[in-house]
Amino acid sequence: MGKKHLPIFLGMIVSLAALGSFFSWVSPGWMERMNRGTTVFEGLFFLSIFFWSLAILPHWKSAKTLCLGSLLLAVGSFADVYDNFFIEPRWEDVFIENLSLTLGAGLFGLGIWFWVKEKERLLEQLQKERDFEASLIPKLSHDLRAPLTNLVGITSILQEDPKFSEDSARRDYLEAMWRGAKEMNLLIDNILESYRLKSGKVKLKPSAMALIPLLDEISKDFYYQTKKKEITILKDCPDGELTLEADQVKVMRIVQNLLANAIRFSPKGGTITLKARAENGGVTIRVVDQGPGVEPDQIAAILQEAPSPGKKEAEENKGYGIGLKVVREFVQLHGGRFWIEPNFPKGAQFCFTLLQRPLDPNPKSKTCTERSRSIQNPKL
Repeated sequence: MGKKHLPIFLGMIVSLAALGSFFSWVSPGWMERMNRGTTVFEGLFFLSIFFWSLAILPHWKSAKTLCLGSLLLAVGSFADVYDNFFIEPRWEDVFIENLSLTLGAGLFGLGIWFWVKEKERLLEQLQKERDFEASLIPKLSHDLRAPLTNLVGITSILQEDPKFSEDSARRDYLEAMWRGAKEMNLLIDNILESYRLKSGKVKLKPSAMALIPLLDEISKDFYYQTKKKEITILKDCPDGELTLEADQVKVMRIVQNLLANAIRFSPKGGTITLKARAENGGVTIRVVDQGPGVEPDQIAAILQEAPSPGKKEAEENKGYGIGLKVVREFVQLHGGRFWIEPNFPKGAQFCFTLLQRPLDPNPKSKTCTERSRSIQNPKL
């Protein structure tokens, strides 16, 4: 029985007890059978509370008082039946019966009061734990991000030193450090954003933004991750600019998570394509990889806010975690749509749409193809 059903259960018992007492008071001969059955039923109910109290005894201190009170009430109820219907009651029997009922009722009421106070204490403790968690996660994220930022800055300085740039082994070490720091930064950002989404503290800060330069910048950020696996990032975008009215930081986080996911599952020497198209009054962006693809049940788990998966489901969805959850929620905050399509002959396409807002009808910027060619080894 759940805790939320306890007030209903107690209300039934009190009602039956009152009904039994009423029948005991007004019972003439024709009501004798009904009075007997009601009193027995009342005793059985108190006996069931006794066993229920025993079951919750390890978890609730108030159950001890409820247990004793319900046992005394059950004994008094059955004694009432025995005295009134089977033997001629003596004053000693009546005294013991009334004493059991009185003490039982007092202890039972005291047990309910203890239970209410204990429940209030547990709710207060739970609220304190939630407040502690609410203050801990942002502080922890900030404290973790600070040393990682310093690490990225140090590797950037060392990368410019000729001693390191000319030594291939040292350069590889620096690249590994840089990759690890950037990946950890992204993970920390996702943890923090996931907490903010859960607590309802995420607010959009929309502004006019150009999409294609943003894709270029994100591609450069993943240069060393793709270099390690010999992955090529291609961009398939129309000439000119695609402009949006969106939160630029959150759009960047969306693409970063999708690109990091594609790199993770792409084979060595594979290709990842960033596609952007203006469609139906919005912009559709696709991150296409050549990995193993995504099974239909995994797609459903990624796209839907489902209950926590079991061990088998968690093992099947291993790797599709917090980053894609952040993607889904951020796209929905923008009023867009996030979905997954297969990529033939192998791989997957992670797609999302956002509303479009043109800024300049005659852009004079480089095309997406020209930008793709201009991306060289960036400085850390």
